[in-house]
Amino acid sequence: MDMRKSGLIVLLLAVALLLAGCATQEQKPTTPTPTPTPPPKITWTWATLDPGGYGYRVIAGILDTVRADMPQYDFVVKPYSSTTAAIKGFCKGEADGTYIADLGFKELYTFTGAFKDFKPEVKQMPVQSFWTYTMETFILVPKDKADKIKSWKDLEGKKVYLTPAGYMNHINIRRALDAVGVKVEHVEVDSKFVCKALEEGTIVVTALYTTARVSLPTWGQELAISCKGKLVPLNPSPDEVEKLQKAGLQLVEIDAKVVDKEMSGTIYGIPFYFGYHVGMKVSEKDVYNFLKSIEKNAEKLPQVDAGLKPMAENVAKFQYLGIKSADPKLVPIHPGLAKYLKEKGLWEAEWDNYIAK
Repeated sequence: MDMRKSGLIVLLLAVALLLAGCATQEQKPTTPTPTPTPPPKITWTWATLDPGGYGYRVIAGILDTVRADMPQYDFVVKPYSSTTAAIKGFCKGEADGTYIADLGFKELYTFTGAFKDFKPEVKQMPVQSFWTYTMETFILVPKDKADKIKSWKDLEGKKVYLTPAGYMNHINIRRALDAVGVKVEHVEVDSKFVCKALEEGTIVVTALYTTARVSLPTWGQELAISCKGKLVPLNPSPDEVEKLQKAGLQLVEIDAKVVDKEMSGTIYGIPFYFGYHVGMKVSEKDVYNFLKSIEKNAEKLPQVDAGLKPMAENVAKFQYLGIKSADPKLVPIHPGLAKYLKEKGLWEAEWDNYIAK
């Protein structure tokens, strides 16, 4: 066989082998590449007060702000009839976090006030996790009664509205009145009709509150419209101020025009810290991620409500001050918040003893 025939045979064999290989490959069934299954979302339910309340509106706005930055979480806001009801619902295991103030923490952890005899129902306790804003509670009196009701002592035995029972502001103004030795009769009023109750004499004064001294709750805005130009501040007298300070309560000045542009002067409010706090079912990583997302989106938060501006200006410092207000010796600190503050250099060494476990 000459070389040309040999080369031709080799070439034909190579082509045959190639075609056979292609046919074999075509006959093999192809296995589809599986689509990665996304991890299940972590549901995070927040117990708060009714949709008409400030606490509901604020947490809903905050969650909407950070939601895009936290796609692995499914946030749910669960409303209750009052802040106290929300706290109790959380403690019974109905939510992962709850709306609660520093003074609410103190009553809960000592099982006093609204939480007396509640301990047997507790399945979990909230710990310090996310401090959000301060609120300042004060009292207003109709102009036509201001000549007879000049200070808090003039309220002795009278019917008043101290904001809805069960709200933290209700507890706050009650403790302030108790500090000056004034006993009043609280009358529960539909918050939409507070102005009408004042005009009809069902109550002689009303308590109200701001957030960060600049923002009114929804019902407070309605009151300012209904009673426009008809109310004035009822501030504690100098001796009552002294009693408040001796009781460890602070006073802050609020521009009366925040409440009503026709109202002049200064309102003296009793401040306290408010926040949204979780239990230990929520991991250190989740709380840490939440705080980092809050910090990342901080400049957007005042658009949710002006009352969030102080926290948004320095998220970490605000958490630090909130811990001090709630007393970590009584109310433990969530490890996620501890990690965040340690990272920021805003941690006191003794607080290591108060990290929740």
